[in-house]
Amino acid sequence: MLVAAIRMQGNYSDAGKGFSRLGKKFGRHICGKAIMLHHDSEYKEEDANFEVCMPIRKGESTGNIEVRELAGGTCISLIHTGPYDQIGPAYDKITEFARQQGYQIKVPTREVYLKGPGMILKGNPKKYVTELQMLIAESATT
Repeated sequence: MLVAAIRMQGNYSDAGKGFSRLGKKFGRHICGKAIMLHHDSEYKEEDANFEVCMPIRKGESTGNIEVRELAGGTCISLIHTGPYDQIGPAYDKITEFARQQGYQIKVPTREVYLKGPGMILKGNPKKYVTELQMLIAESATT
């Protein structure tokens, strides 16, 4: 899928600023839900390495906004309903499943924000819906 992306380093709470920049730049060309790519292989409270992305119909890279194809692949996913600060147990569950199945997780992992705060209204965090996606390496036997 074609995405506009901003690579960021810092706290996850800074992601909103990146999504806002993407919304202002590509608003009418956005054609899907917001996505965050996590480039760290483990959770970091500070100094996290992540990318905020928006699927777009068309656009070009400018400044620190990169427009590129986001590769697909085989993945495992899990839906989390609730506030972002309570997503940890969902990550525990999906990583334990991957371990039990013998899957090798490919970085970056993804969060797709199916329902979350809007540009104007915050909404009810208990009703946020986030899909965790972890691409898995294809085994030599498949």
